Amino acid sequence: MDVVASGLWRDMQSAYMDVRIFHANAPSYLKRPLESLYRANEASKRQQYGKRVREVEGGTFTPLVMNTAGGIGPEFQKFLQNVTNKIVKRTQEPYVEAICHLRTRLRFVLLRAALRGNRRKIVPTSLQDCEFLICRGQRRRRGRRG
Repeated sequence: MDVVASGLWRDMQSAYMDVRIFHANAPSYLKRPLESLYRANEASKRQQYGKRVREVEGGTFTPLVMNTAGGIGPEFQKFLQNVTNKIVKRTQEPYVEAICHLRTRLRFVLLRAALRGNRRKIVPTSLQDCEFLICRGQRRRRGRRG
């Protein structure tokens, strides 16, 4: 599981969440409505983890499903609303500002995770590759100064 929190749904009870991101424009998904894709992915996660979390861990399980375009499934929406309500209750911040801030932070966390997943050192294999990397680096430096 990706996330564990205490007291999310009920006081003193562990809540387990697992994230799934799918590409709705994949050829195998094109003929299916988006809502059914969310439901199918949520059901798959529930089948994979739900029983174990309830029986072994004594907690609740919430599948956090989103697509690559940034849309979120119904369970994810309930999760965000619940977390936002808790934030509003604690900080007295307006609901709209709290959920906007939460969604923005979530997007940056996911973007950062995606970038870290693709981070690798570029090793030039030829002189032409070296020249390309040097030119690209000089353009970046010029852009920062100007």
